Amino acid sequence: MAGCHIISVNKLPDRALSQEFGPALKAAICRGKEFAMKRSLVRFLGFASAFALIAAVAAPRPPVGYDALADIDRIWQYTGLVKTAMISSTDVSGGNWDMYNFHGRYRGEKVMARIDGPGCVYRIWSGLPSGRIKVYLDGRSWPEIDCAMKAYLEGSCAGLPGDFAVGQEANYMPIPFKKSIVITAPGFIFPGYYQVSFQTYDPGVGVETFNRKTSGEAPGLAQAVATWKGGAITGKSDALKTVETTSGVVELPGAGVIREIAIARTGDPGDPLRGARIRVFFDGASEPAVDAPVDAFFINRFDLKKDWPGGGMKNLFLEAGTQGYRSMFPMPFAQGAKIEIIGGNHTEIKLRVSYEILESLPPDSMRFHAQYKEKNYDTDLSPDKTFPTATPINPDTNYVVLDHKGAGHYLGTAIFVQSVGTQWWGEGDEMTWIDGAPEPAIRGTGTEDDFNLTHPFIPNLSPVSGTLPVVPACDENIAAQIIPQLQNPECNKIEGHNILFRFRPTDYITFTSAIKVSYEILGISMTVTRSIYTGNLSQDRGDDYSSMAYWYEKE
Repeated sequence: MAGCHIISVNKLPDRALSQEFGPALKAAICRGKEFAMKRSLVRFLGFASAFALIAAVAAPRPPVGYDALADIDRIWQYTGLVKTAMISSTDVSGGNWDMYNFHGRYRGEKVMARIDGPGCVYRIWSGLPSGRIKVYLDGRSWPEIDCAMKAYLEGSCAGLPGDFAVGQEANYMPIPFKKSIVITAPGFIFPGYYQVSFQTYDPGVGVETFNRKTSGEAPGLAQAVATWKGGAITGKSDALKTVETTSGVVELPGAGVIREIAIARTGDPGDPLRGARIRVFFDGASEPAVDAPVDAFFINRFDLKKDWPGGGMKNLFLEAGTQGYRSMFPMPFAQGAKIEIIGGNHTEIKLRVSYEILESLPPDSMRFHAQYKEKNYDTDLSPDKTFPTATPINPDTNYVVLDHKGAGHYLGTAIFVQSVGTQWWGEGDEMTWIDGAPEPAIRGTGTEDDFNLTHPFIPNLSPVSGTLPVVPACDENIAAQIIPQLQNPECNKIEGHNILFRFRPTDYITFTSAIKVSYEILGISMTVTRSIYTGNLSQDRGDDYSSMAYWYEKE
C-alpha cells in the first residue's frame, strides 16, 4: 500500500487489542480519504478504550503484599494478571554448581535479583547467609532495606515486621514495588546459596511501594499476622455450619465454602488410617477433585507426626496429631459438595465438615484439587553412574509432582522420600514450567532449599513449610557427609523416611494453560567418599518418591 501512512499498532491502548484489531485497523486507515481515515480511527480508539476499561473493571484484582494473607480466599478466585517466578543462584548451565552465581552488579554490589514492576517479593531464602542485604526500590539510589543478611532472614532487623520469618533461613515479609526492585548482597561470601520468589502484575494492577517507616502499620498487616499464626480459617469460625457423621460420607447442598474437614477414628484418634482414602466431589461431578490416601493428603505418609517439633504436624492448611487429621483448605462449591472416606477397613471413623453457606460464589471461583503420585526407582551403584557436580542433568529424568493442563493457582507440594542410601539424597533442583514455556520459571538450588531447609538438617516446622529429614545419631550435623574433614561414619546413617512440604499462600503460581512441577532425582553417591565439590553425584541411588500436589483449578 504505497503512499499510505500507517500508525504503529503498538501505540494502541491495550496490547491484546492491538494484536486482535491491528490488521483491521490497518486496512481501514488505508481506505478512502484522510477525513474518513481520521473518523474511523477516532471511532476505533473510542471503542478500544471503552473495551479495555470494561475488561479492567471486570478482571479480579490479585491480592498484593499483606492482602495475600489477610484475604486468604483470594487464592481460589482466579486472576490471569499474575506471573510467579524465582531468581536464584542456580547453575544456569544445567549442572548443580548452584552457589555464588549472582546477576551482575548494582552500585558496585553483587545482585541477587533485579525485577521490573509492578510486583512483590514474597520470599527470600539463603543457605549459610552472610554479609548484608540491601533492597533498592523504584530506581532510587538509596536502599529502603539495609540489614545484616542473617538478621533479615531471622526477622530481627530493627524497624521491620519480623512475624513472617521461617527459622533462620527464609523471610516471607512481602516487599511490594511499583516500578522496580534490586536486591544486592554486599559481603555475601562463598558458598552463597539464595532464592528470591516473587510475583509481577499487569500494569493496571495498583501497587504501593514498600515503605520501611510505615511497614509496621500497613493495612492488612494485623490480619495477615493472625492468619499466619492461626491458620486459614482465622475469623471464620463464628459463621460456620458443622455436620458430623460416622458413616464416612457428608453431602452439602447449594453454594458455599468448606472451611474445615476433620477425620479421626473414634476410640483411637491417633490412628494414621493407612489404606483409607479421602475423596471430594464438587457440583455434582462424577470424578473427584481430590482422591488421595488419607495419610498422604495430611502429610503423614509414614506416620511420623510425633517427630515434628511440638509433637504434631501443623501448618496454615493442615494438621496431623494425636487427635486425628484436620484440613483448613478453603474449598468453594456452587452446586453441592460431597466428602467421603473409603477403604482401609477402619471402623467408626468420625468425619466432621464445617462450611460457610453462600447465596452464590464470586466470579472466577475455582475448585480445589489434590493429586497423589508415587514412583519407585532402581538402585545401580556402578562406578560409571557417578558424575561431577557440574554435569548437566536431563530434565526428562526428573520426578514429576504434577503435569497438568488447565488454568488455576498452584498452591503447594508435599514429598515423601524413602532414602535407601547412607548419604544425602536431595541434591536435585526443583523445576517448574508454566504454560508450556521452554525454560522453567522456577529453578531451585537443591531439593531441601525449596522447602526452606538448610544446615544443620534437622526437623523444621512453620506455617508454610516443614522438613522432617532422617537425622543421623552423631555429634556433627549432616554437612559432615560432604566435607571430608568432618566425616564421621555415624553421620552417614540416614537411611529411612523423609518428609518435606511447602505451601504458597502468597507466592501461589498462576497458570493459564498448563503447569509442570518436578524435582531432579539426584543424591550423593553411596560408594564414593570424595567431597561433593569434587564430584560424587548419582541419579541411581534408588531412593523412592511419593508426593501430593495441591492446587485450585478454573472450571
